[in-house]
Amino acid sequence: MSSDRSILDIDLAKFTTQKQVSALFQLWKKEHGRVYHNQEEDAERLEVFHKNLNYIRDMNANRKSTHSHRLGLNKFADITPEELGKMYLQDPKDVSELINLANNKMKKKELSCDYPPASWDWRKKGVITEVKHQGDCGSGWAFSATGAIEAINAIVTGKLVSVSEQEIIDCADKANGCNGGYHFHPFEWVTETGGIATEVDYPYTAKDGTCKGRETPNAVTIETFDGLVITHDSTAAETEKALLCATLEQPISVAMDARDFFFYTEGIYDGVNCSSPYRINHFVLIVGYDSLDGVDY
Repeated sequence: MSSDRSILDIDLAKFTTQKQVSALFQLWKKEHGRVYHNQEEDAERLEVFHKNLNYIRDMNANRKSTHSHRLGLNKFADITPEELGKMYLQDPKDVSELINLANNKMKKKELSCDYPPASWDWRKKGVITEVKHQGDCGSGWAFSATGAIEAINAIVTGKLVSVSEQEIIDCADKANGCNGGYHFHPFEWVTETGGIATEVDYPYTAKDGTCKGRETPNAVTIETFDGLVITHDSTAAETEKALLCATLEQPISVAMDARDFFFYTEGIYDGVNCSSPYRINHFVLIVGYDSLDGVDY
């Protein structure tokens, strides 16, 4: 493999024998700087790598369309799904529980947009910070919310400020820090306490810590927050239209099932767990929408 070519670009269908898979594993370890403690651990991780390789091949072979997302051998390729879940996701929640809690916690907002633009991307408006890495901490709920807070602050004030996820993890006592929370917990906490510090003043550590909120000045404030009107009877079309209209106002914090999202490399995500009604385990930020050859995303 040439030095300027990533292992993500390799045709994985060619690696079928154990010898070929072992050679591919060596390339992958070199690319990601992976070094194990001993030969036993190396053999165990090779077995995990092989299982993930088979899963990735199967999923790519059964893509729903040419635009569907593609999986690849990224930095997670030697980690089991169970380990990944413990590192990055929170315990799964029933979506009904989330709807009930959110509808009780948030003011509900009905939105309509009869003639929305064909596409929208808040990244091009300069209101989105660089992608952040949550590390080995189930704090996606905090990152999703801070992304929305950063964006609305930039939209209103014209200043893009990276705020502190760590302050929320340490101080939002209604959530469980690295063990998970809901995306409305940060909004609640910021409105109740009067603001949030910058990431520089209260840096991220990817672990639970003691709250230092009173010691750190607030840099960004929000007065209130709204949730979309979604009920147990809402259809997918109704929910998608409401979400599109909301996204035109600002980037939106949303929940998802991310179990088959770890090996994502490119394409329109339409994973097998996309429509699962019972497993909410991660939170992300919607920054826009578009379509590709008639496929909306």
